[in-house]
Amino acid sequence: MSSNSKTTKVILAISAFIILLAFTTAVLYLTINQKKKTTFFARSINDASYDCEDKITSKYEGDLVSKSFDNISSRYEPDKRQYTIYYRISIKEKDENFSIVNDYMAKCIVWERLGYVSDFRVFTY
Repeated sequence: MSSNSKTTKVILAISAFIILLAFTTAVLYLTINQKKKTTFFARSINDASYDCEDKITSKYEGDLVSKSFDNISSRYEPDKRQYTIYYRISIKEKDENFSIVNDYMAKCIVWERLGYVSDFRVFTY
C-alpha cells in the first residue's frame, strides 16, 4: 500500500507542476504579446498650423490685416508630443483718430493627442 501511495503522490506532484507551468505560460503569453493601443491623432505640422490659423482668424476677424506662417520657428516636440506653431500677424488698431497697423507674433501649442489649440498667445517682437 505504501508503494501505491508513493505513486499517487508523484502523479499529483507532476500534475500540479504541469498545471502551474501551463498557468504561468498562459499569463506570460497574454501579458507580453499584448501591444498597448494608444489613441491619438496622427497629425502633421500643416494640420497644426491650420488649427492655429483658424484660432487667429476667429480672434481678430475684421482687424486682421495679414498673417504668415513662420516655418523657421515652428516645430514638433516629440518629448511633449505637441506642435509649437508661430505666425507673424499684422493687426489694425485705433489710436485716438488714427488707424495703426501693429505687428505681432502669435504662438499656438497644439497637442498631438487632443488635436486642438491648447495654448494661444500673442506678443510683440
